[in-house]
Amino acid sequence: MSFSTWKHLQSQHRQVYGVNHHLGRQREPSACLCHSGPAAAILQKAVDGKTEEFKLVYRFPWIKYCRVLSRLKLVQTATTVGMLPPICYLYLQEQVSQNILLYTTGITLFAGAMLYAVSYFFRRIIGLIYLNEASRTVRVAHLTFWGRRNDIYCPIETVMTLDEVGDGKGELLLRFRRYNSAEILYFTIKFGQIVDRQKFTQIFGELE
Repeated sequence: MSFSTWKHLQSQHRQVYGVNHHLGRQREPSACLCHSGPAAAILQKAVDGKTEEFKLVYRFPWIKYCRVLSRLKLVQTATTVGMLPPICYLYLQEQVSQNILLYTTGITLFAGAMLYAVSYFFRRIIGLIYLNEASRTVRVAHLTFWGRRNDIYCPIETVMTLDEVGDGKGELLLRFRRYNSAEILYFTIKFGQIVDRQKFTQIFGELE
């Protein structure tokens, strides 16, 4: 092979390599755009997504004390129940009398019954009532058995008005009832506060 032929082939090789290298550099931005697609979609979703806001309609200021009492009752009952096994053991060892055993058992049963009664009442007292900005969804906050907050969401059309329930403004406890649920919750106007009367009327109707 002559020197001129070898030089000509080398020149063609450089031209082909330059074209491929140029095309490869042109494909790099496309790859970057492909990776940025999902990130852009997530960003767009974050911009478009709006957290639904609820406006406070009613509140019961004493619900915090109900929460404290509910938890104290749990502690008291747990302490009382925890005392029963040692008393039974001491009775079997003939170190305590039968009267002490019966007395401790009675206190334990009474504490359990009181816990059930107190919890049954506190779990049905509404602490807060909200209505969303579109006036379509009602959010109700009440206590659980453990004294924690639990929120219930329901469409406004499923909530019975006070006229449908049969409660009047003068009653101490008003019932919160729904068409699609047998559960009954309670709230009070006498000791509670109506924060937004217009929205309250949208939910429960006019107060007589």
